[in-house]
Amino acid sequence: MWRFSADPVRLFIVDARAMAPMLLFLVHMRLWTLITAVAGVIFFAVLAWLGLTLPVAWRMFRVVVCGPRRPRLPSRKKRAYA
Repeated sequence: MWRFSADPVRLFIVDARAMAPMLLFLVHMRLWTLITAVAGVIFFAVLAWLGLTLPVAWRMFRVVVCGPRRPRLPSRKKRAYA
């Protein structure tokens, strides 16, 4: 009964979280919201195919942009004797 409780919820083959942009289209049916929703579903489907969640993908993007070294304090606030 509890065997698959940690697995992500899926609607057919797509992760259920990837269907969240479709809610925008269902609320406001226009061509641009359809295109946005389909692009969002494709983006989340690619992330699921790569085995990533959105927070993990965001952290990887942040490392690419900022670099792996992130000092805790700015250099002007660091004390020389500590």
